[in-house]
Amino acid sequence: MNENNYIQTIGENSTLQDSIIENMYLKAFASISDAENTSKEKYITKTMLIKSSNDISTQEKLTSLDKNYECRNYERWQNLLYFTIISFSVLGITVASPIAMKNVRKLFTT
Repeated sequence: MNENNYIQTIGENSTLQDSIIENMYLKAFASISDAENTSKEKYITKTMLIKSSNDISTQEKLTSLDKNYECRNYERWQNLLYFTIISFSVLGITVASPIAMKNVRKLFTT
């Protein structure tokens, strides 16, 4: 009888781990997608403003567009780095500590 309970506990923990990993992944993916969309919209808006400005020279426009493009690429790498860190953190939490999983699940369900 104790062996059956032990086997059930392992299955429940596995299901709990899977659900936590899935929930954390979905929330992380949603936040990264939102950050990417915001960054893209900001880049497009700045590009349109730079192109439509009449009070700066062509060279200044080109310099501004280059800086805008560099900022956009920087934000892309930053978002990718955040996503990687969050993914590995979630994986580490779920694999390393069942107690931590319960606390994380409580955090994300509230």
